[in-house]
Amino acid sequence: GEGRYFHDLESAAFYPTTETWSGPVPQPATEAQLGGFRGKLIAGGTVKVVTLGDSISTGANASGAVDAPPGQPGYHGLVAQGLEARFGVKAVAKNLSVGGMSTPWGIEQIPSVVAEGPDLLILAFGMNDASGQTPPDVYAARTREIADRVRAARPGCAVILVATMTANSEWVYARPELYPVYRDALAKLTGRDVALADVTAVWSAVLEKKSYLSLSGNGLNHPNDFGHRLYADVILSVIGQKK
Repeated sequence: GEGRYFHDLESAAFYPTTETWSGPVPQPATEAQLGGFRGKLIAGGTVKVVTLGDSISTGANASGAVDAPPGQPGYHGLVAQGLEARFGVKAVAKNLSVGGMSTPWGIEQIPSVVAEGPDLLILAFGMNDASGQTPPDVYAARTREIADRVRAARPGCAVILVATMTANSEWVYARPELYPVYRDALAKLTGRDVALADVTAVWSAVLEKKSYLSLSGNGLNHPNDFGHRLYADVILSVIGQKK
């Protein structure tokens, strides 16, 4: 990977804004979709969160992944921190993601996911599937298989399907025509204990205001710290707040 090469070339800027966000605002999933998992959060104690995805989900280009300041973890770690802050639980996070992988590999990892005993599975493929020009219906069928088999083996496990960020449109392996179609395919998979975190929509809306390099850590297909926070914010918004 790139290590901290880009981090050492960049400067971080913090600034206030008075602009009102007019883009998409993720809403909490329905009770049918995540009510069971929310019940576990409200009850307190310990929850197990497993993340399965590609390099984005490993935390690629997050500063904490390469020991660069300010040391922010990838989105998977931020989600665990957010659950603990919001609900007062102990969130045990296990990340099974591996860079370069896509949904066929994800299917092979089902036994490993089940063995972790998750209360929540964050399932986040799409970037590499799109680069490989996987048809949307095939991508959706593979994603459904992962979600269904995990839930069958682990009753009560909730699944959040993450619609991927977009790649830099100047990258030869970018497939801008596929990302929103993949998102729409994932939306059709939602239902009992299955929700959608639409990162695609929010990411695309932010890109109407900012350059790609403001969100990406490698300029191609990985988020920077800001991008990982965007991922985490969308996922936590779908989970919701303690009432």
